[in-house]
Amino acid sequence: MIVTIVSQCEKKAIFRTRRILDAFANRIGERTWQTVITEEGLQSLRTQLRRTATKNTAVACHVVRSRKQSELLWIVGNRHKFNEQGFVPVNSTTRNLIHAEWENDWFYLPAIKALTAVAALFHDLGKASVAFQTKLHQNQKIADAYRHEWVSIVLLGQWFSHYECDRSWLEAFSDVEKFESFLKDV
Repeated sequence: MIVTIVSQCEKKAIFRTRRILDAFANRIGERTWQTVITEEGLQSLRTQLRRTATKNTAVACHVVRSRKQSELLWIVGNRHKFNEQGFVPVNSTTRNLIHAEWENDWFYLPAIKALTAVAALFHDLGKASVAFQTKLHQNQKIADAYRHEWVSIVLLGQWFSHYECDRSWLEAFSDVEKFESFLKDV
């Protein structure tokens, strides 16, 4: 198997780790090694690294699966030098970049969703007009006599004109049979 080994060691552990890794693999970077190795050889390498490991040792071993894919096999030493996939984090911060406490306060999200659904429904009703459907079936690029958006707004205005307050039209809108009877009247 082909493996890539990355060392993030510090202080004296750098030299101990380099000596071991240079015996098993070819150095392809300042802190990176790559080689073709057997399972037994890889186990021997890991054992030697674990024997000499200190708090300053951090070595990750990846097996190369394909040109674009590698998989973390193991980490010896300080796991905090690598992320969950065994990669070396380049930039990190302790600052709260998400700010979920004040950026994601969508209190009105359910209302926005409902109004969006209503707008989409009336928009589709505008497209249900005979003139718009005829235009679609003829497959011609001709101008609309009445824009379907305008028809949607007229339908919405007609819907609201029958009610004296917002609460009454919202309650009526939740009643499907009443809404269907309104559409037949228009």
